[in-house]
Amino acid sequence: MKEQSGRCAPSGSPDVREVVIFSDEISRTAHKGLYNFDDGRYIRAEEDIVSSAVAVGRKDVDRIHIAAGWEDILRLALWTKDRPRIFDVVSLVRKAGIADSETAPFTKADPADLLPWLYYGKRFDVLRKICNAARKRAGAGLNRLEQHIYIHLTSEDTGQIIASSL
Repeated sequence: MKEQSGRCAPSGSPDVREVVIFSDEISRTAHKGLYNFDDGRYIRAEEDIVSSAVAVGRKDVDRIHIAAGWEDILRLALWTKDRPRIFDVVSLVRKAGIADSETAPFTKADPADLLPWLYYGKRFDVLRKICNAARKRAGAGLNRLEQHIYIHLTSEDTGQIIASSL
């Protein structure tokens, strides 16, 4: 992973080190559009998102933002480097408040099929809960619970952050 971080200062706080791991250019652009961080704060996830989070989590940073698409957010929430299995994704969606009867059509679907269903169905509460599950799992996986981790789900269709753990 290419090192691009250093001491970073959000407005009014020169000693805080804050970085953003992004999975693709859409995620970087969406995050930068809202937060306008300096370019040096952005670190591309060159490996899988979980390995990238672990590598950055070992560095001396106070805050980690992770801006990524649906599949990478699911990888974080499930803490796996592999492609998320539909069984695990449906289970995660159910834990976020979707009834078994609503997820029944997706039990043999591709995990990517759930995002449009949730997004266009205006189930932003569920998307936010999934971001929070990813934040909690990343915090536990990094074994640095004192770090602030923020998860931002980006959409390829809109080019924006559509849900967040904030």
